[in-house]
Amino acid sequence: MKKSQVFISVMFIIATALGIFGQDIAYFLHNHFSGTLPVHYLTFLTIFSIILYLFSLLFIITLIIKKKIDKEKAYLYLFMMVVSMLLTSTWSIFVLSMWWG
Repeated sequence: MKKSQVFISVMFIIATALGIFGQDIAYFLHNHFSGTLPVHYLTFLTIFSIILYLFSLLFIITLIIKKKIDKEKAYLYLFMMVVSMLLTSTWSIFVLSMWWG
């Protein structure tokens, strides 16, 4: 596995984990660093998750343009990334909107 594929995979996994488990992570951070409300932690985690997805999409597109990745792998990465990004980000934004009331 190339470094670029590992980098994309790590960003994908972190973004997905932050998007799905953001609520639990926000409570954990609030319990250990009680200076901020949990909703602020969740807001940061949601935004960071979306930014990681966007950076990974941009990185894949850059690799496609530079022809450093096979087209079949690139389309698979793009498909997985877009579907996962839409589902996870929709869930994260829904949870965040419920927290903000």
